[in-house]
Amino acid sequence: MKILSAWLFAGLFAPCSAYDYVLIGAGEIELIDKETSIPGIKTIFKDKPALVSVSGIEWEASETPTNTLSLNWVTLVDGEIVTSGSVDLDSSSRELLTSVDAGEVIISDRGRSTVEVRLQVDNSSASTTAEFQVFGAGAAIAPLLIILFLAMTTKMVEFSLFTGVFVGACMIAGNINDGFKSTLDTYILGAINDEGHVFVVLFTLFLSGMVGMMQRSGGMLGFTRDVSRFATTPRLGQAACFAVGCFIFFDDYANCLLAGETMRPLLDLLSVSREKLAFLVDATAAPVASISPVSSWVGFEVDLIQQEIDKIIEIESIRQGVDNPEISIKTSGFAVFFQSIKYRYYPIHMIIFIVVMIYSNRDFGTMLIAERKARVYQRKDGGDGKGRASELEEKAENQPKDDTPLRSWNMLLPVFLLIFFIFYLLVKSGEVEGEDQTIMDKIEVSDSYVALLWGTMAAAMCTLLVYLVQIVKDGEFVLPTTVLSEMMSNVLNRDTDDDGVSKTRPLMSVNDSIEAFLFGMGRIFPALIVLTLAWASGAIMVAVGADRLFSAIITNGIEAKWLPTLSFVISLFMALATGTSWGTMSILFPLILIPTYDAANGDETIFYAVTAGVLSGSVAGDHVSPISDTTVLSALACDCDLLAHVSTQAPYAAFVSVIAILLGTIPIGFDAFPNIVGLLLGWGVTIAFIYLVCVPVISETGKYDILTELYFKIRGGDDSPLAILKEDTAKAFSGELVIKEKNLESSGSEDEEDPILKDLDDES
Repeated sequence: MKILSAWLFAGLFAPCSAYDYVLIGAGEIELIDKETSIPGIKTIFKDKPALVSVSGIEWEASETPTNTLSLNWVTLVDGEIVTSGSVDLDSSSRELLTSVDAGEVIISDRGRSTVEVRLQVDNSSASTTAEFQVFGAGAAIAPLLIILFLAMTTKMVEFSLFTGVFVGACMIAGNINDGFKSTLDTYILGAINDEGHVFVVLFTLFLSGMVGMMQRSGGMLGFTRDVSRFATTPRLGQAACFAVGCFIFFDDYANCLLAGETMRPLLDLLSVSREKLAFLVDATAAPVASISPVSSWVGFEVDLIQQEIDKIIEIESIRQGVDNPEISIKTSGFAVFFQSIKYRYYPIHMIIFIVVMIYSNRDFGTMLIAERKARVYQRKDGGDGKGRASELEEKAENQPKDDTPLRSWNMLLPVFLLIFFIFYLLVKSGEVEGEDQTIMDKIEVSDSYVALLWGTMAAAMCTLLVYLVQIVKDGEFVLPTTVLSEMMSNVLNRDTDDDGVSKTRPLMSVNDSIEAFLFGMGRIFPALIVLTLAWASGAIMVAVGADRLFSAIITNGIEAKWLPTLSFVISLFMALATGTSWGTMSILFPLILIPTYDAANGDETIFYAVTAGVLSGSVAGDHVSPISDTTVLSALACDCDLLAHVSTQAPYAAFVSVIAILLGTIPIGFDAFPNIVGLLLGWGVTIAFIYLVCVPVISETGKYDILTELYFKIRGGDDSPLAILKEDTAKAFSGELVIKEKNLESSGSEDEEDPILKDLDDES
């Protein structure tokens, strides 16, 4: 007996005669949301139509040919027939069907429903069933609301994320038992098993291991010492951090991890809070990478845009009846990407906001409180927002040996190697044999995951060699030629004699480098747990239908002039809910670009502004989402508590988003004034807000900004932590040394300062 089973997409056929085969299997049911065309949905919204299809139909050779020319199908919901039809086999050239569209279903009752499809050809038949949970569309954001509520009340991000995934899994499964199982074996395991996620985890581990090597070599302390001679104030230190973030423009992951890890010691020394560091790193990572014409984002974004442009050309070709139709927009995906940059209001205004904020030395809201807790009490440990890895550093683990010379090049050279390898591999992985490509062409089609993974490990291996060939004796570097024989005997051994006297040794032996590499990897393991749970949370939000909920809003006949604003707002909330800017772009571009072109009658300004709205809104939502990978990575690299990072960054992101809407997407949609005028007005309002609403971190009166003062008057008191901090701020302004009281929730012991940082502080 010969069984032919074809598992192909809808519309594909296996070349076999229908007369000589009978049905033996109906395959699997797949539901497609009719309103948004999103396939593979796991749940059904109450009173919303879902298209039913069956794929993987199985046939068996029959010795008795049939005379039936049609395949009949019936779709049932909970045992009741809701629709039926047939497929003419003769019209398919008498070939075996592998898939069938089986109508649509609309379910009005909440709860568990069974969808069944029965197929019949002559006397042979087969059926397939699937169960789906039915609930109202608004319930799709329940897991996100639970995550946010628990995160704010319990301050336990791991518990909050896991609970959100568990609740979403129970919503899909319909019961707690199956929900618990799928939480572990479907969503958490799926997050770990995803190839792209594995690349990110390995890249993060390798880079963190390399940072551990740079720390042990004394390079990071040397860099901190040298930069501290110039960046002698918190303002200059923050400016240096922002400059590093802009310099690493080609990838947001590399930006987050590299800028955070390398600038953390310097900003700790300058009493800048970890929350502020994490904000500077996060707010320059995705915004810079997303608008840079040369970055790992470009290829992905351009490909999504090009796919929709090709569809528009095809549609217009049919409408105009010509092979090369005239359309009003650019026909190149990269050209559209380039045209959209000037309408990317959120990343543009965010960059300006950071520059003015650093220059003015002002803050507001939760960030102001975090900064004052660090600056007023001159804390060198990052303040109350420091993460768990700081506890290891405070124990003086992985510190340079006492006789290690502190030299900046032992950090700068590995960083240069890392940037070189990543950039080189970005270009190399985008080469297409036989094509004449520019560097930009290669980067557009490059594999950023491969470049990051290979580049990081290559840089780590080269760094090991760099440290191995540098010879140290009596606290100074010496030439290897004079002590070659003594050095070689110590390459794989300990670095001191039994009496503790220093001897000639490599800067770091192989054993030292491996220990430091493993230490760096181990330090970020707790954050990788959060990252995995964040990925699982994003997957559960899509599974329960959050993407369909937001997408449906866009496709419901909105006027073209509102589309730039709507695309930005929906992208923001979808990225907030799913934790992925790239996923948001992938969902929304197919839904919105073609309707935008039609609704705007080909208006190129509206089309480019909508494209920019999706791209920039995705970044904005990514910034305020506690389940976003870049948010988690920024907190990880800066060793900042994740909830502290989100709660201090969200007000800034919200302000910039409002400016982007009021002076960007709305005016450009209504053609109120030229784009450059909107940008200038936005910059003017940003400057005015910072100087009129924000207040200096250290001020004569210690007053908070108007919003924080209002909260203080409602909830505070004369003996509240905010009142004490306000008084101490005024004392610090007058030059008085303020000692932090324990009732201000001290997270560490300030009197046990790292002696190395103390020496650097004294020297600077």
